[in-house]
Amino acid sequence: MNLKLLIFLVLTYLGGGVFTSFGVLRQKQVGPNYFRIHGLGLTALLFAAYFLLGRDSLDRDSTLWFSLFLACALGFSFFTGLSTRLSMACYFLGVISFFGALSMNISQLAIGRENFFLLINSVLASFVLGFSMAAMMLGHWYLVQPKLSIDELGRTTLLMIFFLALRFLFGTFQAFSLLRGMSEVELLRYFVKVPGVFVLMRYLWGILGALVLSFLVWRTVKIRSTQSATGILYVVVVATLVGEILSLYLAFYFGITI
Repeated sequence: MNLKLLIFLVLTYLGGGVFTSFGVLRQKQVGPNYFRIHGLGLTALLFAAYFLLGRDSLDRDSTLWFSLFLACALGFSFFTGLSTRLSMACYFLGVISFFGALSMNISQLAIGRENFFLLINSVLASFVLGFSMAAMMLGHWYLVQPKLSIDELGRTTLLMIFFLALRFLFGTFQAFSLLRGMSEVELLRYFVKVPGVFVLMRYLWGILGALVLSFLVWRTVKIRSTQSATGILYVVVVATLVGEILSLYLAFYFGITI
């Protein structure tokens, strides 16, 4: 697996996760401009990522599913505020096509018996990256729409915490499976060398650290401090982004899914 494909997959997880997060927001409350701006933004980002990074690595089926997802994301951005039925149809078809593209990508990049865990890993990565980024974008949206209900950010934050908690459970299970049977000396030697040092960074910073910070976000949301919540969300986004890059690196270069 080359570096270009790794970056393309991370951007795909991010864009697909953000698109999925649109479904938990009330359009009448948030306003159609939020979905238009961010929908068009993620469509343009993923379109550029495909031609610059992923075009040479994806097979025909993966490309078809990915193209359908981009078309649905574009359609959703256009029809939001104009036609509820068409925008909802584009949304649901877009979510299906995104996870279809995700499944095709993992099948193409199969690494033996770990393929099932890699698929779970990729789905969780999409939700974690997408909802953390969506929460941060929504935090900024309160500057544009100050009267927006805090419930929208609260719901997105709770879902972010939920997916981070699932990530923590999955990562802990995988870590125990990886390290089971090692003595204390073997563990020490493992964690001071590659890939052990990356496993430690991925778990402590990319999973546990992001989960702890997400609870701080929730506390600031409860006191309606959207600016403080947005500031912490910047750190959460960085933590999850670094963590998921390390996760893909460990999976495809060392066969470690965590």
